[in-house]
Amino acid sequence: MKEKMDKISKKSKVAATKAKQKAAEKAKNARANAGGLTSGFFDFIREQGVVTLAVGFIIGGAVTKLVNSFVIDIINPILGLFLGKTNLATATLKLGPATIAWGNFISALIDFLVIAAVVYFGFKLLRLDRIDIDKKKREKEAEAEAKKEEQAEKKTK
Repeated sequence: MKEKMDKISKKSKVAATKAKQKAAEKAKNARANAGGLTSGFFDFIREQGVVTLAVGFIIGGAVTKLVNSFVIDIINPILGLFLGKTNLATATLKLGPATIAWGNFISALIDFLVIAAVVYFGFKLLRLDRIDIDKKKREKEAEAEAKKEEQAEKKTK
């Protein structure tokens, strides 16, 4: 009976050891997969230009604040002098019971035009319009090269 108990004990120890090894292997594989997931995430960020996009949003927010201040603090008072209003943003037109806030609309329109001009001229001055053209040119050259290699392989067969 003691021999049977020893065999059962030995088998359960072996089974426990195998279970621990299996669990350790699963944990190792999970860590490896997580590392692959993390590296895939960083590859995505690098390849898709996510950081550049984030920087663009931050700079865009700063430019918007600057332009808003420029329009509200400089352009609106100057236009207000010519139009006879001290604060252009509060200029309104009453048509019966309706009030049209044309001054606020003009301020928003000026904001838009100044931001559009800053973006356009910034785009042109930094030659960002050439990036897509150069990228497309490189892609076409790579496709042409691949076709040449493919045709060369067909000829050798």
